[in-house]
Amino acid sequence: MNVRPTLDGFIRFVRGVMGVPDTAIADSDPTLECCYQSALELIPKGMGLESLPIIYTNTVYNAGGSLLLRYAIDTAPGTYFSDLRKRLGMNDAVYGLVNSAADQGTSGSMTVSDALSNLTLADLMMMQDPYGRAVIAVLMEMGSLWGYTP
Repeated sequence: MNVRPTLDGFIRFVRGVMGVPDTAIADSDPTLECCYQSALELIPKGMGLESLPIIYTNTVYNAGGSLLLRYAIDTAPGTYFSDLRKRLGMNDAVYGLVNSAADQGTSGSMTVSDALSNLTLADLMMMQDPYGRAVIAVLMEMGSLWGYTP
């Protein structure tokens, strides 16, 4: 089986997996190709991930999907992408992960792994949607080669 990411495959992913209707964005919209090409640039090559063609392809499509959710412009009068960004909290600023909180009477904490402590702002942005989280999960499995673990 020779599975490799393609623009047509990405569009099928957007329609079938993400459930984005063609009324929200047309197949010919250049934003789709821009997000797909950007995803190809973001996912590392030469580190072994492409030797797992299904995982590599899904990771590229998930990265493109995350970028699409963040950057797609709604076609008036539609508000599909802005509504989705609002529902997912993608417009909320995220500067890191909270590992403890306290006031005068109570406190609580949780352990945050070193890998999560080292997330960049771009990583935190991807963590705001399910497709970006899937990308981060795969890249974290690559270990320190990608830079996610100390």
